Amino acid sequence: MDKFKRFTFLVFLTINAILWTCISLTRNLISTDAMEAIVWGELFSFGTNKHPPLSGWLMAGSFNLFGQHDFIAYILGQICIIVGLVFVYKLAKFFLSEEKAICASLFLTCCYYYTYTYYLDNFNCNFLSMAIWPAIAYFYYKACKEGLLKDWIFFGITCGLGVLAKYQVVFLFLALLFHFLAFERRQFRKAGMYIAILCGSIVIAPHVIWLLKNDFFSFAYMEMQAVGSSVDESISFAKRFFMPIKFVADQFLSLVICFIIYIALLFQTKKIQLQKHNPYDKFFIMSICFLPAIAQGLMGAFTGNIVHGVWGSIMVSFSGIALFYFVPLEFNSESFKFYIKSTAKAILLLLIAIGIFSQIQVKRKILYPYQTIHKDIYAEWNKQTDNAPLKYVSGDLRYTFQFRVYEKNPPKVILDTFGYINPWTDYEDVFKSGVIVFATLPQDLLYFVNQPGALLPTGYKITPIEYKYEIKNIFNKKKHLKFYYAIIPPGDT
Repeated sequence: MDKFKRFTFLVFLTINAILWTCISLTRNLISTDAMEAIVWGELFSFGTNKHPPLSGWLMAGSFNLFGQHDFIAYILGQICIIVGLVFVYKLAKFFLSEEKAICASLFLTCCYYYTYTYYLDNFNCNFLSMAIWPAIAYFYYKACKEGLLKDWIFFGITCGLGVLAKYQVVFLFLALLFHFLAFERRQFRKAGMYIAILCGSIVIAPHVIWLLKNDFFSFAYMEMQAVGSSVDESISFAKRFFMPIKFVADQFLSLVICFIIYIALLFQTKKIQLQKHNPYDKFFIMSICFLPAIAQGLMGAFTGNIVHGVWGSIMVSFSGIALFYFVPLEFNSESFKFYIKSTAKAILLLLIAIGIFSQIQVKRKILYPYQTIHKDIYAEWNKQTDNAPLKYVSGDLRYTFQFRVYEKNPPKVILDTFGYINPWTDYEDVFKSGVIVFATLPQDLLYFVNQPGALLPTGYKITPIEYKYEIKNIFNKKKHLKFYYAIIPPGDT
């Protein structure tokens, strides 16, 4: 019976992934995050201008290996979701019955981050972390309980991969450290923990060396997210106080549909099983479920940095386990079937809602008409450069990455390095070949052309070109947008 339920679980995840991949094909292009990952992966570098390199390696590798098609990004995002949910299930089995472990995993399939956010962002370092965080927690718990060397090795490797996915994993490490110090200090006398540290260090060593060689400039992106500092008077005490509360509240709101299904199950079973909880397990679940979100919110409060709600998409991974563990319903085969059917119905309704949304929305990131825009810009480039090949584009990422992804002979994208020397760009060749620079506002063009290493000599005057375009839905509702670009012809620098 358990094998049949596991089979049902895997079939459910597979069908869910196929349906969300198909609905994503209603987009005109993949998300900016996914395109950015392709550009990162093709740097052949152990670092990027924003995040660690793992998401870029996977996206670019898949994109070039399996064919340069949009659905690669959609499938990769869903693979991350499936891997994460499988490890949530494997972890949940330490605390819950087979049926409840499956339901604790499927609990997340109706989460805002696994549905609407997936449709918007497709694949990025957050989705990669959704796969890795549950694996880290699973191997940590298994290694501590069973003491097998292979589990400590896997724990170290997954921790290293977590760092290479997104630095935010330090909040999960903090939660595990609290549990480790409270219950597992005896591990200091054993080899497993030290082998895990060694394995993790080996995984991240090339990235750390790259950071040292490049002045940790990828951290400048996090500085750009700041809205103040701890001494900035514009960040009021009240705003700082409510920042972590709002961040944690955002995570609860992302799970509203999931909670509704659970409440429906409560009315179906009509009985809660009261039971005593093992302090070891209780502390572990509470730590990994709540501490990362609280720590992220508090960091924003102390530093004055913006804390975006979507950053919690990784941190809700264990919410289903916590709910089924701390609010344990009396469960039987009928309860299991009810939960599976209710979740399936909710997903179908969400798919219908996203399908309708895809036809009536006028979002630039979904309907950006890159075909027409690129044709017009190439025409202007050819006019001003006597049909010279376009080798470089620079500026606002929302307008540059499409050239790499959707052109047969794509130009190289010059990434914004936030005031640091760009280690991936041969500026002599840029001077020789020319470049097109993009920005939302004409004055922003100067920011991009005056980067260290310099696209242009000091005092060079550029001529902004305004480009207007429109987006419209099936009801012919139109949205008029514009951006600016400047053409720097070959040799003109």
